[in-house]
Amino acid sequence: MNWKEQLKILEQHKEWDLAIDLMKNVITENPNNVDAYLYMNYLLMNLLVEEDHDESKHDYYETLLKHYFEESYTKFSDNAEYLFYTGVTAYMSEWYMGLKDDEPQKMLDKAMLLDPNNLVFKRTYYIFLDLKNPKHINEVYNYANLVLEKNSPIRKALLQKGSLGEYIFGMMEHWSKDIIKNYSSKIYT
Repeated sequence: MNWKEQLKILEQHKEWDLAIDLMKNVITENPNNVDAYLYMNYLLMNLLVEEDHDESKHDYYETLLKHYFEESYTKFSDNAEYLFYTGVTAYMSEWYMGLKDDEPQKMLDKAMLLDPNNLVFKRTYYIFLDLKNPKHINEVYNYANLVLEKNSPIRKALLQKGSLGEYIFGMMEHWSKDIIKNYSSKIYT
């Protein structure tokens, strides 16, 4: 069983400390693996923000997150994939990573500049378009439909990123359903 499968099982059973230990080992053995850092950063952020955890370990988890974020940002600050997923994760509560309010958005913007044709990253572009412009409504509506397609390349790419991808896909799916519900009557042909 590979580490991603092991991590998924540990997360499902809410074995947070074992999951953290697993990821520490993965990072030690693979110090240039972008996914290892993405999974660790999300694991810690999710634990701190969303999950019930031993409050006596809160400062420890926060220190770990800051450490792994800083270490990974030093290595991967020009990697579009890293910037996108970390930017989304940091939006949950950037203060744990020691970031200013606008820094997660800067990461997302840089990811788009580095890889403007990436369908997953285009989420950043579409969610901020002015929907008073009919041309924008059509673009956003088409993107929302693409997200929701049964064999969507966006879904496929995100679900390869474990819990992090599931989290992002859940947000995108919700946003897409809202767009289709609220703008289907405003589509221009």
